[in-house]
Amino acid sequence: MKKTGKRFIGWSVYLFIIILTLEISPYILSGFLLEKSFSRRNIRKEIIEENNTAKDENNDGKQDVQNQYLGNHILHPYLGFVGIEQDGFNEFHLPGINPLTKKSDEDLNVVLMGGSVARELYVSAGERIKQKISSSDIYKDKNINLVILALSGFKQPQQLLALNYFMALGAEYDLVINLDGFNEIVLPYTDNLPFHVFPSYPRHWNIYSRKKLDSRVTLLLGKQAVVNEKRSNNKRFIANSIVNYSNFALFIWKVTDNKLNNEFFQLESEIRTAQKNSPTDYQSIGIYTTITDTLEFFKEQSEFWKRSSQQIAYMSKQAGFEYFHFLQPNQYVEGTKEFTVEELNIAIESGPFAYKDAAITGYPPLISEGQELIREGVNFTDLTPMFKDEKRSVYNDKCCHFNQLGYELIADRILEKILK
Repeated sequence: MKKTGKRFIGWSVYLFIIILTLEISPYILSGFLLEKSFSRRNIRKEIIEENNTAKDENNDGKQDVQNQYLGNHILHPYLGFVGIEQDGFNEFHLPGINPLTKKSDEDLNVVLMGGSVARELYVSAGERIKQKISSSDIYKDKNINLVILALSGFKQPQQLLALNYFMALGAEYDLVINLDGFNEIVLPYTDNLPFHVFPSYPRHWNIYSRKKLDSRVTLLLGKQAVVNEKRSNNKRFIANSIVNYSNFALFIWKVTDNKLNNEFFQLESEIRTAQKNSPTDYQSIGIYTTITDTLEFFKEQSEFWKRSSQQIAYMSKQAGFEYFHFLQPNQYVEGTKEFTVEELNIAIESGPFAYKDAAITGYPPLISEGQELIREGVNFTDLTPMFKDEKRSVYNDKCCHFNQLGYELIADRILEKILK
């Protein structure tokens, strides 16, 4: 009996040492495999909070918009593309309520337009926006109908065309909010120009518009879908399992997720290469476009963005709605944020990155054209400096998106401007 007890204690100690070694190992191995120090808190936050958010959004019929611009979109004759049939989307295949709202004394019809940042603002702070508007002195006790004309990848003139299209169908709006700028300056440069697609066309139009996709592209898109599914399943498993309390399990998940993420972007690069080698025609690229002066290109795109906003402002006078235009903040606009350690890890790309390069060069012309809009009487606000004194983390990826706090602060600043 004593021997059995000693053996049990010996094995228990041995097991304890193994577990302790495994739980400590991430702090030693992270520098080599993750290229940054291990943070249990940040990884659990990434897994648990994002998984819970995804669950809540799916329960509400709202879905994550990251990396869904190809597989979850279908062609539309006027808007470029809309979403596939999915929960939380209306019969026009756009998020939220039917956009064909009518004016009444009891209702206030509010439109939120833009790309993925506007779409995520709706997901993260839509109820906050409705509550703050309805509790204001101006719109007290009004029923707020919040219409969303935004999808990941939307850029002008898609907002302008969407507004025209639904108003032509009979929609009546009281307040139109346009939150954009990043897509308009970045996506023509990163997603259209490399394939000689006319800059004002929707992003990746060379892929969307093909009557029959190149078989190589189809295969690569399928592989991307598989990788995304693996990442989602892995995150869901560990988020709902007791192992998310284990440092070693969190570390293994993070290493695996990084590997899958790299695989996804490698496939993205292969898709671009395959598209470059595919035959082109007017249907898929429009006017064949190349540039010799990058800065001049960004100035032209900024002017196109400004003119699209001017058109909406003209419409507002005729149709009787108030129009407010906001330039979205971005981490690559110099001097606009003192970054936290977390942001430096997850939101700042130190090496070459097409989105970063385009934002750095393209945002100054946007800001300049925005000032021109103000001089012309458009209700325009440049939000790029709004996080200058913010000490907390607000950015959550290396592109352009925000965490919950970031979206709440943006919503509050927008409403402060409107309700003033």
